Amino acid sequence: MTSPAGTGPGGAGVPAETDVLVAGSGAAGLTAALAAASAGARVLLVERDARLGGTTAVSGGRVWVPGNHCPASAGDTPQAALEYLRALVPARHGRMIEAFTESAPAMARFVESASPHRFVAAPSYPDYHPSLPGATVGGRCLDMEPADLRQRTPLASLVRVPPGYLPFTHAEWEQWRYPRNFDSALLSQRMRAGIRTGGVALVANLLDGAVRAGVQVVTGTRLTGVGADASGTVTHAELAVPDGSRRVSVSAVILATGGYDWDAGLRAACHPAPQRASGAPTSNSGDGLRIAAELGAATENLGEGWWMPMMAVPGETMDDQPFYRSLIRERGAPRQIIVNAAGTRFTDEAAPYNEFGKAMHTRREDGTYPNDPAYLVFDEGFRKRYPLPGVNARGEAPAWVARGRSPRELAAKAGIDGPRLEDTVNRWNALCARGEDDDFGRGGNPYDRYGGDPETAPNPNMGPLDEAPYYAVRVLAGTIGTKGGPVTDPDGTVLRGDGAAVAGLYAAGNASAFWLADAYPAPGATLAVGMTAGYRAGLHAGRRAGARTGGGGRR
Repeated sequence: MTSPAGTGPGGAGVPAETDVLVAGSGAAGLTAALAAASAGARVLLVERDARLGGTTAVSGGRVWVPGNHCPASAGDTPQAALEYLRALVPARHGRMIEAFTESAPAMARFVESASPHRFVAAPSYPDYHPSLPGATVGGRCLDMEPADLRQRTPLASLVRVPPGYLPFTHAEWEQWRYPRNFDSALLSQRMRAGIRTGGVALVANLLDGAVRAGVQVVTGTRLTGVGADASGTVTHAELAVPDGSRRVSVSAVILATGGYDWDAGLRAACHPAPQRASGAPTSNSGDGLRIAAELGAATENLGEGWWMPMMAVPGETMDDQPFYRSLIRERGAPRQIIVNAAGTRFTDEAAPYNEFGKAMHTRREDGTYPNDPAYLVFDEGFRKRYPLPGVNARGEAPAWVARGRSPRELAAKAGIDGPRLEDTVNRWNALCARGEDDDFGRGGNPYDRYGGDPETAPNPNMGPLDEAPYYAVRVLAGTIGTKGGPVTDPDGTVLRGDGAAVAGLYAAGNASAFWLADAYPAPGATLAVGMTAGYRAGLHAGRRAGARTGGGGRR
């Protein structure tokens, strides 16, 4: 078993040859490595960062698997999942949809058989578009049992942990919901004892399975290029290590390096102008996209991302850059609205985050974006009851939060149109008195209501702003990962513009072009599609390596 000391700077431990090289240690890359090893291949996994886990480690770690093996999903069918995805995804991606619905349940069973990870279904967590045919109101999203990192590979100590991390399960969130109910003693005990949940646990569990399967893991090592022979077949990988470079002979390379979140040029050229924030580590700077393009790969979906409204808490950083917090549950709670600088609401605040992000991207004919900047406006009643990053119910709100004794006073301090904000708050309070949002339908569907306050009736998402002082924080258009890259087939093989395969080159997760296009079907879909692609790519690459070496990758 590789130890953390053997993965540090200096390039020590990088072999001259291997069967399958996986670049990236998020869930997609780790699943690919585990699958390739299970197929008998020698596997080297390299991670550019000194820490492991990539974007997965800072995520909730949930995985959307229609037709999964958990009892809470009983009654779900592949046909229902196909119907749902076909209603969301362009028809040209039919083969990818079919491969996903067929293989995702097998991927989940494989992960449990080959690692200590144990999935637990979230029986009440709805798909994001519950009105579409084939949608469910729970059972497809898989959380996990808490993981004891003391029982995992020593490499688990290198898994990235995001600011503000707390080790609670999704079921516990459903039970507690709001800060006043959290079992702080339990969470503190878990932190001391090395018990983890969420993305940290998912990475640690997959990592443990991979190491036990013989995968060699090396950190601080960046994939910089992939070489091919005259026929275009992959032959070697070029790596940058702290003391120079290495060339490794390979049968296959699996790109799982994440997206291009921190390539400022690509983001500016491809993404909507309001985009300012990212939840991805800075190592996600487009390595996979660049390497695949150098080998003639077709690319797609570069203008898309996993859109997420976000906010920054002053002083919170990751990789010496501002750390951006996702706004998910906050937007479903009563006693808050989100407005633009004109002081008006512009969409259902409680909508799935991808859809809210699209609303922030609305562009006028003159090229301006009316919903950027945007502000979450709330009252003292919200602050006392509901969570918001960096803000708590005790003492005074922090100085960086704008406040006022009235909506007009708040508007003057936050840079919002005062009379319009006052009118908007009055309109909202009148709608709350009836419990129906005639303007945007907030609380009118199962997903909205799931994120609301079950103690608030008749509409769990609606409550007036009527308790001074009033507050506002800036809402930023962001992503939890970019969504474009090299086009692949259902096995993750990278394709050229003419549809021919780049033999021996694979891509999975945010390093590939997501066939979901602009859709985001459900909680955990990002990881589910990435892990399923990694699973298929790892099996395919591992078996290919075995065929090339005459019946077994390991020599």
